[in-house]
This record gives sequence, C-alpha cells and structure tokens, in this order.
Amino acid sequence: MSTLHTMPPLIATLRAEHVHLTRISGLMTEQLDAIESGGPVDSHVLYEIMGYMVGWADRHHHPREDLIYGRAAELDEQIADDVDSLQRQHDAMAKNALALQGLIGRWRAGNATGEEVVRAGRDYIANSNRHMQSEELLVFPRIEAVLTPADWQELELDDRLQATGDPVFGPRVDREFRNLARKLRRSARRTIERGVVAEWAGLESTLESLEILGNANRMALQATGDTLRCAVRESLEIVRATPLTAAPRCALNNVRLSGRWLGVIASIAGDTVNDLTRIRREMRRQMDTLDAL
Repeated sequence: MSTLHTMPPLIATLRAEHVHLTRISGLMTEQLDAIESGGPVDSHVLYEIMGYMVGWADRHHHPREDLIYGRAAELDEQIADDVDSLQRQHDAMAKNALALQGLIGRWRAGNATGEEVVRAGRDYIANSNRHMQSEELLVFPRIEAVLTPADWQELELDDRLQATGDPVFGPRVDREFRNLARKLRRSARRTIERGVVAEWAGLESTLESLEILGNANRMALQATGDTLRCAVRESLEIVRATPLTAAPRCALNNVRLSGRWLGVIASIAGDTVNDLTRIRREMRRQMDTLDAL
C-alpha cells in the first residue's frame, strides 16, 4: 500500500524562496532588456535587486541550504561531492553578486557602460537559474530520499534554520526595498494582463484565420469545379465540331484551362498568405502595445 508523500517544511520553504528569486530574476531581465534596447530603465531598482541578493539570498537562503546539504552529506557519502560543489557555487555566487552590485553602482555614477552591466547581469541570471534548476530537479529529491523524519525534526530545531523575515516577500516590506516590491507587483500585474490579452488576441486571430482558410478553400473548390465543367463543355464542342482532330485539340485546350486554373489557385494562395500575415502582425502589434504600457 503506497503512502502519500509529504514535502518536508524546510524543503517547501526553499522551493517557495526559489519562486521569489525567479521573480527577482525576471524583473532584472526586464531592466537589462531596457538598457540594451535604449528604453526607460529604473537604475535604482537594479541596485535594489542586487542589494536583496547580497543581503538576503546570500546571507540567509544559501546558508540554510548549505546546512541541510551538509546534514545529507553526513548520512550519504555518494552525494558528498555534489554537496561540496553546490556549496562552492554558493560562495562563487555571493562573490559575483557583490561584484555585480559594485558594477551597477559604478554604472549609475557614470563610471561603467550599460553594455558591461547587461553582460554581467545576464551571466549572473543564467548561472543563478541553472543553479536553482539543478537543486530543484536533482538535489532536493535526493536529500528528501536520504533524510528521515527524525533528521528533519532535528534540523528544524537548529536556530540557524529558523524562518527569517523576507524583506521583500515577507509580511512587511523593508523601506529600502519598497521600490523593488512595487516594481514586482506591477510586473506581476502586467504579466497577468498580458496573458489575458494574449489569450483573447490568440482566439480572435485563430477564428479569423480559420475563416480566411475556409474562404480560400471554398474559392479553390469553386475554381476547380468551374475549370472542370468548362473543360468538359469545351471538349464536347470540339468533338462535335472536329471529331477527327478532337483528341489533340482537347489536350491543348485542357493545358490552357489548367494554366488558367493554376493562376487562379496561386492568386487565392497569395491572398490567403497576405491575410494570415496581416493577422499575425496585428496580434504582434497588440502585444507590443501592451508591453509599452
């Protein structure tokens, strides 16, 4: 008889924090995109993001992961090397976060280029996302398999693993991160709005595309039927008029009619492609308009 798996609270907390960090990375990506495209950029929110990563993620989230990983490594030597690698990644991420925070500060002061910030920022986000994905897919399941309920109870009593108030996603937002929290709420709202608009625009485009394809199909069938009826009628007339030479004359006439039919079909296909392209451009324009809001 199978038993229902219950996720340990500490792992559930780490996973929830990963969701928060992913939202932070998404907002940072938006700002880096704006720098790259020459759009409006909130340089202060970029600095706040790195302040959050340095002051909370690297000082609270990663150390708690290290404690749990260390406990698992004590019980299973097979994952000890992986745990050591992850802990070294945490150290490297902390150094990179400090370096990026300093670079953003210099950029805000006019002593670094936007290209440098974009390049370093994208590298930082990519490394962070790869690290979290590895933890989510590989590390957490292995740790859950190694640690027993008694191990988890013991860990939960460790003062170093007690819940720490999140300065951005917690019940109260710290003053220094209010701009960041506001940007995150706005980004989340825009994502929801964009999803709704995209769904409606996609449905509208699909219906219009189906209508266009249906019309094209009817026109093509009509043209084909007209051509066949014309070929039969003219062939009968040729046979009645010149029965001895009817065969080659009918063949030549059919070639002529086929060429005309192909021209009509090509015209229908061209108009259909143009209409579908117009619909796709209109949908893209609607999404671009929403992104600009």
